Amino acid sequence: MYMIKKWIPHSLTSRLAFLFTIAMVFFLLFMNLFVYWATMQLVYRHEHQLLQSKVDVITNEIADDLTSRSAFNHAHLQQVLSKFVNEYQSVSLFTADEKKIITVQGPKWRPEVTRDIEKIFTPESYFIMQKKALQDERTFSVPSLSTPLRLEMVEDTKPLNHFIHILLLILGTTSVGAILISGVGGYFFARLSLRPLNRLMTEIYQMEASHLSSRLSPRSTAKEITTLTEAFNSLLDRIEAVLSKQKQFASDASHELRTPLTIIDGYLRLLDRWGKDKVEVREEAILAMKQECVRLFGLVDDLLMLAKMEEGSVSTEILEVQELTPLLEEVKNAWRSAFPSNLRLVCRWEDSLVLPMEREKIRRLLDIFLDNARKYTDEGEVRLNVYKKEEWVHIIIEDTGIGIDENELPFIFERFYRVDKSRSRQRGGSGLGLAIAKSIVDIHQGHVTIQRASQGGTAVHIMLPAHSSI
Repeated sequence: MYMIKKWIPHSLTSRLAFLFTIAMVFFLLFMNLFVYWATMQLVYRHEHQLLQSKVDVITNEIADDLTSRSAFNHAHLQQVLSKFVNEYQSVSLFTADEKKIITVQGPKWRPEVTRDIEKIFTPESYFIMQKKALQDERTFSVPSLSTPLRLEMVEDTKPLNHFIHILLLILGTTSVGAILISGVGGYFFARLSLRPLNRLMTEIYQMEASHLSSRLSPRSTAKEITTLTEAFNSLLDRIEAVLSKQKQFASDASHELRTPLTIIDGYLRLLDRWGKDKVEVREEAILAMKQECVRLFGLVDDLLMLAKMEEGSVSTEILEVQELTPLLEEVKNAWRSAFPSNLRLVCRWEDSLVLPMEREKIRRLLDIFLDNARKYTDEGEVRLNVYKKEEWVHIIIEDTGIGIDENELPFIFERFYRVDKSRSRQRGGSGLGLAIAKSIVDIHQGHVTIQRASQGGTAVHIMLPAHSSI
């Protein structure tokens, strides 16, 4: 197998030409064998028919001659046989007890054929034989002959061998020519067929990483090349989208990290210049830097969590089948005290809500959406409704806040995306909460959608697979 692979060319053009030539070799080999076999069958059948016709004529004439004569004339019989025998034939007359009466041979008859008469179609001497008995009662009218006669005629195939050699020479010459033409023609045909692919490769090599906005032109009429071009352009679209998101992420992350670092740096400069001697300034600076450090740690933790989720290091195998009700009670008690007096939290859920989950991540998921509802709802209420329907546990969180514009909805799960940049920054958002929430839902193989609520505000609908009791 290694040797076969070693001989196969690596170039696609050469490989196609090579395979086409190999296929042509086998095709010609089969066709030549068939032509040779069919031709030989026709030639030998024709020669047998000619020899049989000649034997019939000879036997009729001998029978007539013997009937008209009162005695067997050896010289006359030889003269009769000689006029029917060509230079590559031999004819003999035998009695019924295989006694030879007379033999007449052509001038080019080979003696070795006579020795191999019993070895029909041997490699040393190929020949054709026809036998016929003279059964006519007239043969018995010759007084010197008391038994029927048998005529045997043999033809040497040497002239046919010459024809066979010519046939083999023609077949071999045409086959070699056809193989050479198929090899050269297959190579140029393959190059012509692959020209659109080579042009496509040239365009790909000429593309620069800094200019991925350009696309390949579908100039080929071949369906396969057009499909390949469209697939590559689609790949470029996805790569460009990913690179754009990465650039945006790097810009947003650096901006988010730079803000608290700038505040910390400002207080450090303040302390270094004159604030370290004043207790109230020192205390204010220490408190502000602690808050910004907490914000930095939270941002770094969120980024690490997103990275782990995207890398797949958080496996679904850690999910355990648990009751959701205790967690809902915990969330209700924790957030009810965090809501201001002008904002009410209403919680309702069914009993026996069981699903495979990681408890801390589901708690983080609920905290993210309840925290957003609290931040962007000045007054009214936030409703948490949990129920089971068919094979899903539905978690719905609705508020009466400022809501989200419909044009912003397709982008809200992107990292660092803010609906209202200035207001989000004033309320302490980093733009990572909804991206983390979406990743948590994906880990649990669920679905999450956000839309405007019927009474204004925002409605979050989370669907998580429920545990099957079967």
